[in-house]
Amino acid sequence: MEESFDFLLRPLHGSTKAMVIKDVRIFLRDARQWSQLILLFALVVVYLFNFKALPLNKVPGITFYLENVISFLNVGLAGFVLSAVAVRFIYPAISLEGKSFWIVMSSPIELRRLIRSKFWTSLVPLLLLAEGLVILSNIFLHVTQFMMVISTVTIFLITIAIVSMGIGIGAIYPRFQVEDVAQIHSGFGGLIYMIICVTFIGLVILLEAWPTYLIFMARIGHRSLSFLQWIEVIFCFCLTVSLILTAIFMPIRIGLKRLSRIEI
Repeated sequence: MEESFDFLLRPLHGSTKAMVIKDVRIFLRDARQWSQLILLFALVVVYLFNFKALPLNKVPGITFYLENVISFLNVGLAGFVLSAVAVRFIYPAISLEGKSFWIVMSSPIELRRLIRSKFWTSLVPLLLLAEGLVILSNIFLHVTQFMMVISTVTIFLITIAIVSMGIGIGAIYPRFQVEDVAQIHSGFGGLIYMIICVTFIGLVILLEAWPTYLIFMARIGHRSLSFLQWIEVIFCFCLTVSLILTAIFMPIRIGLKRLSRIEI
C-alpha cells in the first residue's frame, strides 16, 4: 500500500517537481483554461455575497441556530461547487497529456510520479478555494468556534478526496485522442466522476450530521455527552474517516493499474 500511495507521503523533488512546473506552465499558456478562472472568481463572489445578504437577523430567537445549521450545510454546498470545478480542471489532468503520453510510458519516469505531480498541482489551488469559501462564509454567519473547526476540517478532507477521485477516475477513463479539452469531462468518465462526488459528499454530510448535532447542543447547553452518545459520535466519525480514506486511496490505486496497462 505504501508503494502505491507514496505520491501522498513523499515531498516533491526531481522529476516530480519538474512535471508540476510543466503542468502549471501548460495551464497558463492555454487561454481557454485560465480565462475560465474569471468566471470562477465571479462565482465565488456571488456565492459569498449570498451568505452576507442572508436576512437571518429578521428571524428573532432562532438566528443563532440557523447560522450554525447553515454553516454545516454549507460544507456540502461548497463540496458540490468544488466537484463542479474539479470535473472541469482536475478530472482531465491525465488526459491532457494527449498523444504524447506514450513518451511518459517509454521514459524511466514512474507512473506514480506522474500521478503525484497531477495530484499536488490540483490539490493546492482547490484547497485554497475550498477553505476560502468555508472560512469566509462562516465569518459572515458568525458561527461558533466548534462549527468553524468542524466545517474547515471536513472541507479539507473532502477536498483531498475530490482531487484524488478526479485524478484516479481520470486515469481510469483517459481520453488522449480528443482535440478539445471540453470533450474530456463531457464523456462517460466525467459523468461517473460527478455522480460519485455527489454521492460521496452527501454521505459525508449525513454521517457527520448526528454527531455534530449532539456535540453542538451539548456545548451550547453547557453539559457533557453521555457514554452512549460518545459511542454514537465516535462510531459516526470513524465511518466518515473510513469513507474519506477509501475515496482518497482506492481511485488512485485503480487508476495506476489502468494506466500501467494502457496502450497508446
